[in-house]
Amino acid sequence: MSFFPVETLKSEKWCGAVIFLFALIFSSGCATTELMPEDNKILAQEKFKEALQAGSLNQRDKMVVLLKEALELNPAEPNFHFFLGEAYFTQGDLRLAEQEYLTSIKLNNNLKDSYRQLGLVYMQQRHWEKAIQYFREDLALPGTRQPQQIYNWIALCFYNLGKTNEAESEWKKALEIKDNAGIRLNLALADINRERFDQAKDSLQKALLLRPRFSQAHFELAQLYLKENKKDQALDHFQKVILYSPRGDLAKKSQEYIKLVRPE
Repeated sequence: MSFFPVETLKSEKWCGAVIFLFALIFSSGCATTELMPEDNKILAQEKFKEALQAGSLNQRDKMVVLLKEALELNPAEPNFHFFLGEAYFTQGDLRLAEQEYLTSIKLNNNLKDSYRQLGLVYMQQRHWEKAIQYFREDLALPGTRQPQQIYNWIALCFYNLGKTNEAESEWKKALEIKDNAGIRLNLALADINRERFDQAKDSLQKALLLRPRFSQAHFELAQLYLKENKKDQALDHFQKVILYSPRGDLAKKSQEYIKLVRPE
């Protein structure tokens, strides 16, 4: 049973996605600790623009080189550190990504996206409490993008800490902002683990109203119907899993369940 990370995570792991912000708006009030010669600052900005262009072309190694060159010219620019952290994060180097994000916050403690990205770094490292801390920092600053996603990640952290009540509370906060099929699924999975099957079924049905082709929700709901010995309903949802995700692992498992329920 795997929880659903919602829109921004692109693999089955909760934290495998990268939020890459090529259009990041530079925050005002950047804390520059030393004055750089104007020509160095201009050259640094040129390197930075080249780095973003390389990133847009998926030339990650070139992007890292250009960002390092920009930082040699202007080491006190927090956005350079942020984007270098993003490049390292994309490459899977969490240690260096963490270092750059922390530096960017030290230079500008209002750089919201660094807090969010640090939360994702610590989620991948399974440092759940640190992840919660930095996600909270993001929420505390104005202008959080997709706050329901942040609450979802906080909930997943609490769940991994064994704090199911806190996790449920965070998921409900997320749903108060915007209803979401993935978060409904997460609530359902938590309820299944706590053997609150009626509540789980209700959450899954709401998830499917929002996203009718949601294969994992169909699969989980089919298993709940099997528990109630409602074979026809279960078979219907297993067949929808096969229809909507014919090449996935859930389709194979659904085929196995169908053979057990209705052997030829």
